[in-house]
Parts: sequence; structure tokens; C-alpha cells
Amino acid sequence: MKQKRTAWLLVLVLLLCGCGRRETQAFSPDKPEEAETAMLPATEATVPPTIAPDGNPEDVTCKGSYTESGSLGDAVAAVDNRELTNGELQAWYWAAVAQYRQENHETAPDFEKPLDTQPCEIDGSVNSWQQYFLKQALSSWHSAQALQLQAEAEPLPTEEAYKPNLENHEKYMTGMPAREVLYGYHTYYQPNSMHQAYLDEIPEKLQTLAGEKGYASAEEMAQKAFGASAGALEDYAVSSNRSYMYFTHMSHYIEPSVEELDAYYAEHAAAYGAQGTSVDFRQILLVPQDIVEEDRSRKDAEPVVLEKVEVAADGTVTCSEEAWAACEAEAQELLTYWEKKTMHTEATFGELARKNSRDTGTMVDGGLYQSIRKGQMVPFLDDWCFDPARQAGDTAILRSQYGVHILYFCASRDLAREEAEADYFRQQQEQLIAQAKEAFPMEVTYSAISLTEAEGRVSAGDILYPDIAHERFPEIPLYLQQDYIGTMYGGFKITTNGCGITTFAMVASYLADDELTPPEMAARYGRYSHANGTDGMIFNNESAVHGFYLREKTYDPRIAKAALEEGHVVVSIQHPGYWTRGGHYIACERMNDDGLIQVRDSNIYNYSRVAAHKEDAHKWGNITAAGSGYWIFEHKITEIPACSRCGNPEGVTDSLLNAEYTCEKCEQALLRRNTYLQG
Repeated sequence: MKQKRTAWLLVLVLLLCGCGRRETQAFSPDKPEEAETAMLPATEATVPPTIAPDGNPEDVTCKGSYTESGSLGDAVAAVDNRELTNGELQAWYWAAVAQYRQENHETAPDFEKPLDTQPCEIDGSVNSWQQYFLKQALSSWHSAQALQLQAEAEPLPTEEAYKPNLENHEKYMTGMPAREVLYGYHTYYQPNSMHQAYLDEIPEKLQTLAGEKGYASAEEMAQKAFGASAGALEDYAVSSNRSYMYFTHMSHYIEPSVEELDAYYAEHAAAYGAQGTSVDFRQILLVPQDIVEEDRSRKDAEPVVLEKVEVAADGTVTCSEEAWAACEAEAQELLTYWEKKTMHTEATFGELARKNSRDTGTMVDGGLYQSIRKGQMVPFLDDWCFDPARQAGDTAILRSQYGVHILYFCASRDLAREEAEADYFRQQQEQLIAQAKEAFPMEVTYSAISLTEAEGRVSAGDILYPDIAHERFPEIPLYLQQDYIGTMYGGFKITTNGCGITTFAMVASYLADDELTPPEMAARYGRYSHANGTDGMIFNNESAVHGFYLREKTYDPRIAKAALEEGHVVVSIQHPGYWTRGGHYIACERMNDDGLIQVRDSNIYNYSRVAAHKEDAHKWGNITAAGSGYWIFEHKITEIPACSRCGNPEGVTDSLLNAEYTCEKCEQALLRRNTYLQG
């Protein structure tokens, strides 16, 4: 009797757990006919699944274990006209497992044991960790498909003042290369050039990732890390990245008002408590220089070094008191120069830092440090920044072992408020995903789902676009004056007198990496408008306000051409001739390898008059023939060297920091990225 009872119990366990062994069929991703019939391998569980196989067919608890045989070609989920097969699901599932594993959560399963045998404590709607990760995988796939479907169905937002004449667009912009970057031209979402290049290179990037993770090829990584074919992994990578890029694009339009943020914080302030403050400040770091003596008897004589200043690898300076005094005098001279400027503002202080600071970590960004917390900087900076009496606009000259610091205090921030604002943005981003999923619901056939065994060591984050370059605009966007009928610029209309402000908007959008449209800039800078157009001093005075910097203004076309060859953006004012019957501003974006110039021209009618617009390649002689002035801008800031995420630590002295520093744009990118990965 005992033997008979034991046999029946064994049969019952096998029926409930689905844990009988089966032979695994060989699968070739290059043979689609095999993909339709190949069976997923079953694995014998040493512990029974957490619930019986006949669970709720309407949710992820349908099966106690999904580790069983099944057809790779079976469709298991659908969103609108998009289907997910078992073969494709493997990539989404194991990417979710690896993502959780990499994040080192306090509560986690033993990843070396079957996930279908381990109860999940963090989600009451599931019973096992396998069900939890399957739920995450299906949700991620749903988010990706819904966002892509929304991108195809929902027109992109444009500002209220944008009133294009579509007949003129058809007449003048058809066939023009510049229309690809024309504001509002694409009714529906298109990846920008940087994003598209990433999508196009996904096969190569998967090969590179495989090498980094210790796999011989992308095919081996797909098989071992995901239990999937190389094609399924590539499809996963394209789908997740394309939807993330659309999500990124749309998240830029989350721009809550101060009143909205105030209301949110007032409602939730108690939850955040008192957390102290953070500060923003700018600094110009000067380092003592060698003391030299000039030999005035000979013009070509090298100066004689009387004292050599030593700077150690950690930035510590060793020199005489005479050298220190000279450095302090230089600092006072610079500060006095700035204080005497008509516009001695944070922006002009940033310009001074961009040209004079020796702090390689932030000089490109005008010496700016943002959201610094107490204890993050070396003590002398900490003490000055967090002095209770400190006010916006305060300046000081301090001496340390690293040099002489000219400081400008920008602002202090309530850390609780900062956290609340980040949560508000996160909620708004989550709502973007939720609205797409609501508009495009998912249907799942849980009973058809089968999962492979895999290593699960390559995560969703490993494959997702890194979002580091800070380039919302990889090229200068094209704004046309004639698209803003009725918009005033000072006492005149943008359509007739707005080439200057429109060009400034184009250059600012690109270099500041923010959508700064002509109506927005016209409302802000109407004082630069006059009967003949725009006062060119706007390029001198207002660039730094938006975080990009003028290198120089010149009337020498040779200097302007050399700057273009070095990759600088150049704005030119043109007099009657090739480009205009009156006066006209154009933005020269870059010089091509053949010496021709890519130009952004705000006048739609020029696209019929200027033949070279058909190739977006203009001869330099046609720019200089009537050009009288050239504004040369510093290179676009795509990384902050001091930033632990986007920066390049090579050559950067981080001695001023006691903890890692993350720049503001990287903070925004991390928030956006984490929200998407949880979607």
C-alpha cells in the first residue's frame, strides 16, 4: 500500500507542476520554419510551483510554472495590430530579470534557483518571482508598443503661435533637405538624426555588448542570456529603444508652471519633511603662474623663469607668497572688471568663467555647479556656500591649496521641494506611459505562455539608449519667419522684421538644447527690435543667459571660415545681394568636407531664390560677398567634465568634490530613464 500511495503522489506532483523532462530540439534562428515548431525546453523543478496550473486565466497567476514546453511561434499577447510571440517574449522576460538583479534590491529571489518555486513578497498580485518578472516583461512590452502606436497616431505638439501656410510649405520646402529639421514639418514623431543612427547601429551595438558581457557573439548572448534567437533580441532592442526615444521626446514637453509645482508641494510637503538645502554657485578658479623676467633687449628672447609653480596631480599648488599675491591681484582685477560692467549678472559671470577659469570640471559650463549638498564640496567652499547669511548675487575671493577662487552665489534650494518636484515630473512621465497604454490596451493569452531557462545577466538598461549626450537637437532646427503670422517682435512683425530673432532662436535651441521658438524669444527680447530688423547685440548680450557662449564677433571672413572649419556655429549678417534685397541674418551650421556650408535660413521665399538650398550646401563666397559681420560661438556643450555620468574624467581635477557630482541634464535623463524602465 505504501508503494502504491507514493506512486500516486508522484503522478499528482508531475501533473500539477508540469515538471516532466522533454528532449530539447535544436533551433536555428536562420530557419523560420523551425521557429514556428521549435519547442521551449522544460526544466524539472526541485520545488513545486507556488500555485496550481489551473489558476486565473485572466492574469499572470494562470500557471503555477511557465517553465514548460511550447511553440516559439505562438502569439501570447497583442496590442492593436502588434503581436508578441513566445520566441520574442523570452528577451523581454530575461531583460526584466537581469534589470532587477542589477539594481540590487533589498528584497530579491535567489537568482541561481528556479524563479517559479520562490514566493514573491513584494507584489500581492503574484505568487512567485517568475510571475512577477513575467508581469514586468508584459508591462514593458505593452508600454513599448503603446508608445509607438501613439507616436504614429497622435500629432506632435506645436505652440499656439505656429500658423504655417501649408501651400507655401508645399511650394517652397518640397525637396529641400532642410525641411527634415523644420519645426512642425513632421506632423507625427520621427527620431532625430542621433536617435536614428543609434537604431540603425543596433546590430553592431549588440555585438559590442556581447563582447563586454563575455559572450563570443550577439547570437551567443541571445541564446545564453535570453534564451532567445538573435532576431528576437534585435527586435526587442529596436522596439524598446524606439519607444524610449519617443517617450524622451514627449517628456520634454512636461513644463509645469510654478503654480502647479507650488500646489503639488503644498499638498505633499508633510511627506517630505525638512531636509535642508542645496546650492547653485559658479566659480572662476585661477592658479598661480610661474614668475618670469622678460629680456627686453631681444625681441625673440624667451622669458627667464625665476620661479616655477608646482601643481600636483590632486591640484595642490606649491609656490611662493609672491606668486600667490599676483594670482589674488588677478582675481580682484577680474572681479572688479565684472562689477563695473553694465550687465554684471550671473550670465556675464559665466562668460568670464568660460574664458578664464582653470577648473576643467565646469569651465565649459561657465563654472556652474548645481544642486550641491552640504558636505559634497571641500570644507572652505562648503562653509561659504552654506553660510546662513548667503544671498543670491553674493561674490567672494577665497584662497585655497588649489588656487584662488572667485565665487558667485546663484541660489539655494529646499531639498524637500527638489524631491517633490522630481516626484511630480516622475508622475507626469508615468502618466505619459499610462495614457498610451489606456489608448492601446493589451490582450494576453496566459495559458499559451512558455518560458525558457537562461542566464538573465544582460538587462533592459544594458540595451537601452544611454541618453547621455544631452542632444535634444543634434542639428540646428529650422524656424521660418512666415510660420508666425501676426506674432509681434517689438513694434514689428516677425514675418517682416524677424530674421534676426528667428536666427537667434534657431542657434539658441541648438546650443542650449532647449526648444526656444521665435515667438518665445520675441516676447523676451523685443527691445532688440527696430525698423531695420534686429540689433546684433542680442548675440553678444543674451547667449550666456541661455547657457551657451559667444567666442568672438569679427568682421574678418577669414577668421569666421577658420571657425567653421573647427566646428563652430557662425551667424552672419548679410547686406543686399545674394541672400536679401535689404538685410538678413543666416546661421552657418557647419562646413562639409567639400568646403560647402550648411546654412539655416529663416526666410521661406529664399528657398526658391537661392538655388543652393536644394542641396543645403552653399559656397563660402556667396556668404562673404555681402556679409559684414560674423558671430562665432563656442562649441555646443554635450558633456560636463566634472559630471560622473556624462563627463570625461581624463584631465579633470576633482579635488574640489568630496562626493560624485551629477549635472542637471544627467539628473533629468536618469529620472526619465528610470521611469521608462519601470514602465
